[in-house]
Amino acid sequence: MDLNLPILTRSTANSLLHNAVVSLRSRWSVLKASGPGLRDYLQGQITQDMNRLTSTQGIHSCILSPQGKAISELYILEGHNDELIILTPAPYAEATVARLRQFSLDHALRIGIVDSLVICSIQGANATQLLNDFGLVEPDLGWLSASRKSDTDTFALVMPENPRGYWVINSRKHVDTIIGGLQKIDESEMEAMRIIRGIPDFGIEWDASIHPLNANLIEFDGVSFDKGCYVGQEVTSRMHWRGGIKKKLYRVAIDGSPEALPCPVRTSTSIGELKSAAIDHEQNCFGIAYLPVEIAESNSTLTLTNGVSIKVLEACHA
Repeated sequence: MDLNLPILTRSTANSLLHNAVVSLRSRWSVLKASGPGLRDYLQGQITQDMNRLTSTQGIHSCILSPQGKAISELYILEGHNDELIILTPAPYAEATVARLRQFSLDHALRIGIVDSLVICSIQGANATQLLNDFGLVEPDLGWLSASRKSDTDTFALVMPENPRGYWVINSRKHVDTIIGGLQKIDESEMEAMRIIRGIPDFGIEWDASIHPLNANLIEFDGVSFDKGCYVGQEVTSRMHWRGGIKKKLYRVAIDGSPEALPCPVRTSTSIGELKSAAIDHEQNCFGIAYLPVEIAESNSTLTLTNGVSIKVLEACHA
């Protein structure tokens, strides 16, 4: 079966080493939120502490149902004029807006999808230099550190931290103008890089059937256990403090390729699932698998249903 796995080409790998590449990230949507008391309201709705959000530091978080099931994954940035910029997977953007409006009865919350703003990913050795084309300075710190062009909706976000790359949020028109003169790659190659690096996305490697702590929300700095109450906190805290995290997402190397995705991962019986896979520039196959912690960290022999062996490299992390 031809799965059409995303592939990182040799030419793109060479550009990553010596220059930089850019691509739109159309799978993500940009939301804007504003209104008096917005931060206090979100403090009771999301898993991360809003007090950590500053003009130079974004935050990663999830929004949960009262039963602790994930509604969506979020990246939040501080905008101008007391606005917040919220990035969420496009297939879940409307559900995110609806969910945040649902509990805002006592708040004059304004939130919606902003189709005029898009995300592009800039990766490679010279990625920092390309920020200048957007009028942006390099963010000072690591994971999710941010910079903004004054009084505009132009942002840079460190994504990922190692090797250092960026997401740039800007108007669709401006992004099209800037990247028109750069080496653009197909978005499937950005997906290949994401999978090879072991960065899971909500709606692909995990969804509402997997609790965010099992999807490595701690490892991606997306939850606070000190902030106080929020929707879904009881389930989340209980899992953390009572040792309920029995499975996680792991970056794996695959000695071959899967026949289908998702694909069962086996010892003597099925114990987990390969969620995604991609091919690097040397034809090596990597993936993200959902596995029991005890087995993944015990050097057990793991195979796919077609007999291909997989090797656990590390738990997915920022």
